Amino acid sequence: MTREAAGGDYDYIIRVVQYLDRRHGIRFFIGSRDFDVLYHWWEKDIPEAVIREAIDRVVERNRRRAKPLERFSSFSYEVRKNHQAFLSLDVGRARPEPGDVHAGFNAFLERLPAELEFLRADLCGLFQQLRQGETPALGPFEEKLLDRFREDGEFNAKTAWFLKNLAPPLRRPEIERRYRLNYLWGKYGIPAID
Repeated sequence: MTREAAGGDYDYIIRVVQYLDRRHGIRFFIGSRDFDVLYHWWEKDIPEAVIREAIDRVVERNRRRAKPLERFSSFSYEVRKNHQAFLSLDVGRARPEPGDVHAGFNAFLERLPAELEFLRADLCGLFQQLRQGETPALGPFEEKLLDRFREDGEFNAKTAWFLKNLAPPLRRPEIERRYRLNYLWGKYGIPAID
């Protein structure tokens, strides 16, 4: 393994699965081979933008051919090709000076969705810790977020669908938890706190 697997692997995999569902409405059973393909992409540190672009191209090509997509291996060639192109473009590129890395936090708080208003103080605290160079403890924040939406019917239905489409050995509580958190972070556009 090339990186630490402190939950980031599940987050990455779930975001890719969610992208395919949200953007293209494509859902299929996620077996161990599909999980291996997704995990391999995570191990290779392939940026999600590269994967999303590859997914978009393959989906469009297969729709023109009226050919259904049934597994993530269908995207492997395009992901590999896009990743190689990405790597070759990135070599020797001058890096722009970083701007205010915390501007996204401020913008998010200014347009905080009403459904997350109950977390304003928590978010301000987490963002303040980041500004001070500290590593915030996300556990309490994540638990409050999950508790608030625990009885949400649509949210529970999407989670149940996701779990149903995973191979039985992958239907573990930690994957369900990561799916729920990633769904909420994506739905409300919460900036990455890391």
